[in-house]
Amino acid sequence: MDLKCKKLNCVSNDKYSCMRDGICVKENCECASFEEAKHLDEGQRQDASKNMLETAIDYHAYRHKKDVNIECGAESCLFNNNCRCKANGITVCNCNTCALCSTYIKK
Repeated sequence: MDLKCKKLNCVSNDKYSCMRDGICVKENCECASFEEAKHLDEGQRQDASKNMLETAIDYHAYRHKKDVNIECGAESCLFNNNCRCKANGITVCNCNTCALCSTYIKK
């Protein structure tokens, strides 16, 4: 399982990868584990919209962990199995006010 996250201002974000051992996704697909960082490191300061044509984004290496725990409250999601996400990996996108699971597929 690989957790990709585009919410760069999260304390668990390391160059577009979530470094937590597990996250909780609410019924509305919002990442309940998001915690805003008070201090951003260099990897969290990247802005793909500003430099995507000038230089490549610095991504964290693929991180496969077999035991990543994703609690999922989105019962209508195809990957939800007894409130656990069974996708091979998920991506959390950066919305203006929150972090949303963009891997959601309606059953």
